[in-house]
Amino acid sequence: MDLSRIDSAVYKVLSTSPIDLGYYHPYIVDFAVVLPVVAIFFHFISILVAGKDNKDTDFFKAANLLFFASIVVIILAYITGVDGSVEVRESLSREGRQLFDAHAALGRYLFLGFLLLLLIKIISLVVKKDAVRYLVGTLFFIAVLVLLYQNTLGNSLVFDYAAGVVTSPY
Repeated sequence: MDLSRIDSAVYKVLSTSPIDLGYYHPYIVDFAVVLPVVAIFFHFISILVAGKDNKDTDFFKAANLLFFASIVVIILAYITGVDGSVEVRESLSREGRQLFDAHAALGRYLFLGFLLLLLIKIISLVVKKDAVRYLVGTLFFIAVLVLLYQNTLGNSLVFDYAAGVVTSPY
């Protein structure tokens, strides 16, 4: 399955938008990194402080709220990344384009992975079993690690290859 068709379909829809959503990508991705990190931190604290009778701790509720907020922000980061990708890619050198392609592919996989994680999280909230909760925590932790690597790639694009940097003609 060619996953780049997802990007093409999203770009086709966004290209008719009067708003340049790609402009907001640098601002949204900061939240797309921070919210999952804080959510996984609260998730682990909720596991440590929860007793057998006390499953709905405040940390668990906060972790769930931050998890669902991070899913929304990750979806927005993906959409804004796709919208601004064509112009940014064209302005890069050959090495920068290779890194950009890796960044875009990993972003696509993260987007789909977090959607799958959302489905598993909803199932875990319905089932209410500790094993499923631990599975969600483990998968979420792995996804956050990959997300941090994605952030490193994005930082390299901006600071090493000047991706998305607009220069003045004066």
